[in-house]
Amino acid sequence: MPNFASLLLGDFLHRVLNDTNYASKILQMCDMDLDEASRALYINISYYLRAMEKTNGKHNLEEDSIRKRAKVDNTTINGTINDSYLELEFMKTLTNCFCEKQEGLFENGAKIINEPFTCCVLPNFIQSDDFMEELKKEIEDLEVELKLSDLYQFKQSKDLSTFKTPYISHLKNLIYGKFLEWMKTITNIPLTDQVDMFCSCYTYTDHLLCHDDELEGRRIAYIYYLSPEWEEKFGGRLDLFNTVSEEPSEVITSFIPKWNNLIFFEVSPVSYHQVSEVLGFKTRTSISGWFYGPSLNPAIHPIEEVLFKSPAPDTVDLKLWINPTYLQPETQVYIRQSFEESSEIELMDFLQFERYEEVCNALASNHIKWQHKGPPTRRKFEEIVNMEEMPAIVNECYSLFSSESFLLVLSNLTGLRLHPDCTNNGIKMAEVNSCMRQWSPGFYTLLHDQSFMEYATLNAGLCFNCPEWEVECGGYTSYVAKEEKEELLRVDPKPNSLALVYITEETANFIKYINCRANERSSPRFQDIFSVYREKE
Repeated sequence: MPNFASLLLGDFLHRVLNDTNYASKILQMCDMDLDEASRALYINISYYLRAMEKTNGKHNLEEDSIRKRAKVDNTTINGTINDSYLELEFMKTLTNCFCEKQEGLFENGAKIINEPFTCCVLPNFIQSDDFMEELKKEIEDLEVELKLSDLYQFKQSKDLSTFKTPYISHLKNLIYGKFLEWMKTITNIPLTDQVDMFCSCYTYTDHLLCHDDELEGRRIAYIYYLSPEWEEKFGGRLDLFNTVSEEPSEVITSFIPKWNNLIFFEVSPVSYHQVSEVLGFKTRTSISGWFYGPSLNPAIHPIEEVLFKSPAPDTVDLKLWINPTYLQPETQVYIRQSFEESSEIELMDFLQFERYEEVCNALASNHIKWQHKGPPTRRKFEEIVNMEEMPAIVNECYSLFSSESFLLVLSNLTGLRLHPDCTNNGIKMAEVNSCMRQWSPGFYTLLHDQSFMEYATLNAGLCFNCPEWEVECGGYTSYVAKEEKEELLRVDPKPNSLALVYITEETANFIKYINCRANERSSPRFQDIFSVYREKE
């Protein structure tokens, strides 16, 4: 007599065989094998999940678990590198052009440009439209994390080497395998097996400012574009900079991120490039990374000195310029106590209203000659170079911030030893570096090796023509710590507000990139006077 366990097992197997037989008949009727059925199931469930996300903002099933159940056999995926790029004659000619730095335009659409540096474009990189569509769907489902700093704003996935989805895995195998060997041949660089591979998504106002990609071992940078029907008006271009005196200067070549195009170039001391701001409400998607090899000697950048000078003799009447409230001893004591506790303070309505309005009107006029200030790896804004040619009211305002009497006011407001009359210890007059700047969409400053000074300073900044400035436009001053690079303080542009910030050697600041939202304002630009004061023992 069979026991209970045997009967239960027999019944279970009977049900499984019946279900299997039924499924087999259905597949025969549809003229579909098991692999095709699995792929169809995966595609339809993925489509359903995306539709549910658009309508409800969520779905009932976890996509990862669906993918585990709806496996796709990678060996059946038809996605290969364009055959024309693997032809020996083409590879020989391309290798010669790349290594000899010669420009070339080929029948298959590939091209090499050499200005400002050697860069290769491979259109229609993958020759299967079906593969591209499925890859795009998997990319759209990736989790991406916001990346935000002085240099960039965009979203990025984790390294794709850890992902197991079928079409991403297939592309990964192509890049890590056949394309790596192809790249070794074309570039004649002894590349290693190390390859980075990320997905990056840029949406409205996202950007990646000027940089050279130099990092230990990086030899070839590549970008594979997955944004269909992208137009020039959407922004998001790959911009290449020329160099002047070993520093980037201007954008002289740009590429639109066209669907299924792959671009690569050698990482070098002159490979300065950027992703221009995305201006449209579309997502610029790409897969990018680096091939690694023997490290090159790092670039040596010119050292910039901050030129401090002694304050000018008094030529400005403080009472005509500064709000009398801030000249009263009682007010100064109160402000000094607050500043000594926090090392920063903002003084609203600092200048006399009439004087402030006069300066605003003069700075907004066409009589000001602004000069571009770079290089783009450090800054991009406009400044007044020759103050003597400026309207008298502007020149007088500039002189105010660099005058001896103003240093005494700052000493009384902050408790810092900037003026001999503020203490009986016989200290020397502080030194000052001042500039008047103009900020427009596309302008910024970046942190760099010399951003962190070897001494403590007092920063003083006051903005003009910035009514109701919105922080979403950028343009704010961010103070960060040296090691963590975390934001310690943010100062937004405010009309007639003097921002005083005391920073040590471990602190620096940058002006956040001003994005295209500023163009929606009645005036997309503003000006400021920014002064740095250094105590002298």
